[in-house]
Amino acid sequence: MRPISFEDDLSRLIDQAQPSLLFEGATQEEFCAWQERFRDVLTGLIGPRPERAALCLEFEEEIDCGLYVRRRISYQTEFGVFVPAYLLIPKGLAQGDKAPGLLCIHGHGHFGKDSVVGLNDTPERQAEIDKCSYDFGHGFAEQGYVVLAPDLRGFGERRPGYPGPRTDFCPRNYMCATLLGTTVVALHLCDLEAALDVLQGLDFVDGDRLGCAGLSLGGRMTMMISAFDSRIKIAVPSGCMNLYQERYQALSQCGAQLIPGLLRYGDTPEIFSLIAPRPMVIEVGTQDRLIPHDWAARGLARIQKAYRAAGAIEDLFVDRFEGGHQFNMDVAQEVLGRLHNGRG
Repeated sequence: MRPISFEDDLSRLIDQAQPSLLFEGATQEEFCAWQERFRDVLTGLIGPRPERAALCLEFEEEIDCGLYVRRRISYQTEFGVFVPAYLLIPKGLAQGDKAPGLLCIHGHGHFGKDSVVGLNDTPERQAEIDKCSYDFGHGFAEQGYVVLAPDLRGFGERRPGYPGPRTDFCPRNYMCATLLGTTVVALHLCDLEAALDVLQGLDFVDGDRLGCAGLSLGGRMTMMISAFDSRIKIAVPSGCMNLYQERYQALSQCGAQLIPGLLRYGDTPEIFSLIAPRPMVIEVGTQDRLIPHDWAARGLARIQKAYRAAGAIEDLFVDRFEGGHQFNMDVAQEVLGRLHNGRG
């Protein structure tokens, strides 16, 4: 007999879900066919993305940050929707030089893109950076990457009351998006595709050497945009090696990454597997309380099976580091270094 409590009944149904489109093959041909089928299904589940408009890229203030210059910019994604972002440009690029570009995506922090680029002018901002090693965009810019760090919808300057205390509107935003026939994920993908267009359009960026890195929600969105956009040559999703099947047993839910109907077909390991055979570094802190490690191990086994069939198991890196829910540069900077060498 099923539980009389509706909440308990739903939890049990999620726990017992058996996705129907897990990769069961072994050959590269079987894997490519599976990727095409699963990507098509996932596209339908995510829902329609807004029609893109002209970028209308605008450069605003510029600040000298030592090894690089930080420019505040904005650009249009869908008509009338402008994304505030920071563009970090390494100094010393000679006329005609082109650097690799890196899209860096924030998580659920209070300050959005600001933490990613290291804005630490208050104790609260510094505490967020310290807790999560959040200023990875700043670190990559110092290593010579052109870094683009935008605010996702509902975060940073794109949330009510910024920079005051943040109220989590993620569940509400998800409900509103579904009432409009789409998902927040689809809206994020629209904006992140535009971010890649911005990087590709800069005359000092090599559009064939683009990477993407993100923490927490930013790691999840790194997974999503990399699964759909092959312009990303190397992906570094951090703090997100969890599965929807286990995560949504908890009461805290993130509507900014929820995909309706997904468990009928697959889960995050299958989305990660759409990135193969491109190089990927999955960062997992051994003390990260948001990642149940038994679930993570099972999920990684599915991703490894996919990369093995794709003939790219050597390009799947799992950085298990001593730490919590934070970004870890060690393996990421080594693998992303391929972009400097033109080996994305």
